Amino acid sequence: MKLRYLGMSVLLAGLSVSTVVALRAADDKPKAKAKEAKQAQPAEEKLEPGIIKFTAAPAAVQKTFKEEVKGGKIELLGKGESDRGVFYKALIGNAAGHNYEVAVGENGLLLEKILQMVTTEVTIEDCPAPVTKTLAEEAKGAKVESVEKVVEGKRAHFVLNVVHQKSKYQIIVMEDGTLISKVLDDEKDADPVPAPVEAKATGKEAGTRKK
Repeated sequence: MKLRYLGMSVLLAGLSVSTVVALRAADDKPKAKAKEAKQAQPAEEKLEPGIIKFTAAPAAVQKTFKEEVKGGKIELLGKGESDRGVFYKALIGNAAGHNYEVAVGENGLLLEKILQMVTTEVTIEDCPAPVTKTLAEEAKGAKVESVEKVVEGKRAHFVLNVVHQKSKYQIIVMEDGTLISKVLDDEKDADPVPAPVEAKATGKEAGTRKK
């Protein structure tokens, strides 16, 4: 009987230890799962100063952007402040493939929507024939230093930086060959051009001068 009792005691002791271990293991499972879940969660995204998530903007701002995007998706916004107050800005595209810079006030008022110009460096060989023809007429053998193609919506123009007789000029030509401007590219600020002098005096002033 004593052996049986002792055996029973050992068995009960063993069960007790097993139960405690099992309970501890069961208690540790939720902690382990929580730790695994925490490790599985992606690290919180750190945004640059002046950048916020779209969902963090005021409801009125979100509403205006959604109206302007028309089916597109915005994830981040730039946030700034001007004399008009706080504003939010983003670059959005439309179905036609055009990109617009859109700025919206804190109250949801649209401040601006500007078609973004896309600038790429090209060579003179990449320019259309009308552009090279205009360049030949305006540059008169000048050395071409650089050429940029600027696309604004469906329109494009070319910015050509040339050197002629040690003077640098910037020539801007539309893709159809129309000259937009030809300006001396001087590093120093040029003096303002004086207003033209009136060619003829009035009758009264003319009579006075004759005397």
